[in-house]
Amino acid sequence: MTSLLSPADRTSAASPSQHAAAVAGLAAYARTIACTRYAKDADKAPDMSSRVELLRMSAEAVASLDRLHQEASAAGVDVLTAAAPFIGALGDFDERLRPLDWYERLTKTYLTFGLLRDFVVALADTLAASLRDLLTREADTDRLAAFAPAQLVPAIDADTQLAARLGLWGRRVVGEEIGTMKRLLAAAPDLAASGADAEALHEALSQGAITRMRGLGLRV
Repeated sequence: MTSLLSPADRTSAASPSQHAAAVAGLAAYARTIACTRYAKDADKAPDMSSRVELLRMSAEAVASLDRLHQEASAAGVDVLTAAAPFIGALGDFDERLRPLDWYERLTKTYLTFGLLRDFVVALADTLAASLRDLLTREADTDRLAAFAPAQLVPAIDADTQLAARLGLWGRRVVGEEIGTMKRLLAAAPDLAASGADAEALHEALSQGAITRMRGLGLRV
């Protein structure tokens, strides 16, 4: 992950309280979105095995939120209070881009939550080590990064038309979500510490999206 701060800036912007609370609040809000989204996807899953795994991941997102709440409190951050301003800020994924089938739905979930993970981790890099490590660790507990490719890659490999369609769909999803995150960064200045580089953030998000698209066997 590309750092958003130069070494000189990292010390001066180590963990201003409003900035730390904003980043931790966004991380907590991301966990609530994951819980809701995975449960919705479970309802559309094509088989019981996928349905149960997504429901488990939804429950795991709640457990992750509880850990964030407890451990961030020790650092003086109430993540539930800090998350409140972000309600609705990322928009409704399903309303903005409606998937036509299970493959589009899962591709969309995989890419959007991958981007959200990269966004949170990049911003957390500007925090004091204890809070940074907490947010990064919880972001990386999400099993979607393994679940979605296991579902998608065999289908994409077996169907060139599906691969072409999902490639186009994935590019739309990535463009929409990166634009949303850039607007969120502009609307919530506490998210960006002094010295944060918007271009570096965009590059980090873009590279993460490219890696995931290629990992699925999709053209970027």
